[in-house]
Amino acid sequence: MFCPGYCDYNRSNPDHDMINRPSGSGDYLFLYLITPMKIQFGSDTIVTKENAFLLYTPGEAQIYQAVRRFKNSFVHFTCDSGDFLKEYDLPANRVVYLPDPEAMNTALKSIYVESVLKQDFYAEQMDMLVRQLLILFSRQLHTWSNGSGIPADLYEQFRKARIEILTNITKEWNTENMAALTNLGVSQFYSYYQLFFNRSPKSELLEARLERAKYLLRMEAMPVGQAAAQSGFTNLSHFTRYFRKECGMPPSHYARNPV
Repeated sequence: MFCPGYCDYNRSNPDHDMINRPSGSGDYLFLYLITPMKIQFGSDTIVTKENAFLLYTPGEAQIYQAVRRFKNSFVHFTCDSGDFLKEYDLPANRVVYLPDPEAMNTALKSIYVESVLKQDFYAEQMDMLVRQLLILFSRQLHTWSNGSGIPADLYEQFRKARIEILTNITKEWNTENMAALTNLGVSQFYSYYQLFFNRSPKSELLEARLERAKYLLRMEAMPVGQAAAQSGFTNLSHFTRYFRKECGMPPSHYARNPV
């Protein structure tokens, strides 16, 4: 179980302020360095860019100083076991950069708010919120490598486009209006989408539509034509062929015998 300790959100210290804990803080420290910092690792000192992240382990020296303005969000926490680092495949005691730092800061804000309010089931909620933070950290690290040479803001642009497409599956999407979400041409859009998500936008959209159709057929006993239409399929014959190919049976049979 994760047990958060002291935390803060968008905290500002005096300019050039320094944190100097040679023996660490005795717990884990997840840091979002909003402004550039000078960080000491042993005999080496690195200077971060803005929007850097760092997960300190217990006993690791925590020595960092603002280049000028000091602003960060953070949470100290303990855990029953350090296996979470391996489980979530997280780097420790090194600086990393993420494609969507604001999403991480929002997760840190949720932890901070909960720490202030301390509502019912506080321990369980805090455990869940820290897990969510670390899972989001892992997802952002491993979904797209910041060492790729491609700007992180381009990945974020495509992530938002993906959300727009997959949460609006009944819209009449085509290659042009998909690509328009990123202000790129169709060829570039498809290339980057495949690169970022290892799937084509068309295959993901069809899969999302199929899952909704299966739900409507099974859980709401909806007629095949209506289920197809409400899932974004405009051609019933195409829907039936695709459904049979993916599910091994026609939709009318699936409605009676879901697998």
